[in-house]
Amino acid sequence: MKTPMFYHKDYGNYGFGSFHPFDPKRFAKFVDIIHSDEVMNDAIDILKSPAATDEQLLLVHSKRYLKHVEDAEKNGTRLSPDTPMKQGISEAARRIVGGSLDAAKLMDDHKIALNMGGLHHAGRDFGEGFCVYNDVAVAAEYLKQRGKRVCILDTDAHQGNGTQDIFWTSSKVLFISIHQHPSTLYPGKGYVKEIGECDGEGFTINIPMPRDSNIADYHHSFQEIIRPVISQFDPDVLIRNGGSDPHHSDSLTDLALDMRGLEYLGRTSRQIASENGAGYIDLMVSGYGLRVVEGWQAILKGVLDLPIKLPSDQTIGKTSDGPRKSLVKEISELKKYIEPFWKV
Repeated sequence: MKTPMFYHKDYGNYGFGSFHPFDPKRFAKFVDIIHSDEVMNDAIDILKSPAATDEQLLLVHSKRYLKHVEDAEKNGTRLSPDTPMKQGISEAARRIVGGSLDAAKLMDDHKIALNMGGLHHAGRDFGEGFCVYNDVAVAAEYLKQRGKRVCILDTDAHQGNGTQDIFWTSSKVLFISIHQHPSTLYPGKGYVKEIGECDGEGFTINIPMPRDSNIADYHHSFQEIIRPVISQFDPDVLIRNGGSDPHHSDSLTDLALDMRGLEYLGRTSRQIASENGAGYIDLMVSGYGLRVVEGWQAILKGVLDLPIKLPSDQTIGKTSDGPRKSLVKEISELKKYIEPFWKV
């Protein structure tokens, strides 16, 4: 059976201007790559994304915020300094949310579904970081309201502050973000001490990665924190979001994964879901620079366990090299905060 992946031509309207780092041409380019790659084309079934309704967006966003987005688009203003509203972008954002929501709806019948989503900086009452609506949170909330235990594994180089904000007090959604250290990158959140509050205390976990982190550093984080915590949480569905921006060529970030490292992220995340008998949703919209869709291809080939021809830049770290000392120290500090809740 082919793996369903959601897409709509209107995704191409999700852009912020010709000089903005988020290039909306990425969506159609990736569909072309899938069709031109015989192995991927045989493995993926591209389905049309519906537009999310107000009712569906209100699963995580407020009525006031929906009105704010409508007014900002109409008046050509900004949700934040980095997120200007252009005509057609809110409809495109609704399509992306609809794709992630339809992926969530398939979790009873499929073990895996894909979407070019992952707009994780939008919170309940705000949009920023190139994100208008939070499709990750909408999909997770939909599943939560149907009695599913949901783990969100955010591997974007930028911490998922909007998703964290939405599920900060929930014990039904485990949110784990592994990202470039917030002292060196937007949004400046995601320190180890940020673990949630009230019923949600311990259900937010942040793993800040030093600049130039490579596959050995990521492997250490997965083995020490991500695998054991997810196993104990025992999710029904694992949602991974994050694109190519941990790659060393990314124009906005300072991490050092190569294409092999991105393949590792996809493959290992899917393995963790399978090991725990969980359904799996993959959302990979992020990435900046010239190698975005190539990075998406590496991630999805890892997710789908497809053969991949790696480029000649696979020289940045080996798992046998071991993690850097600064990360080991950071992980040790994180364990102090989460040991009351998890055996790590």
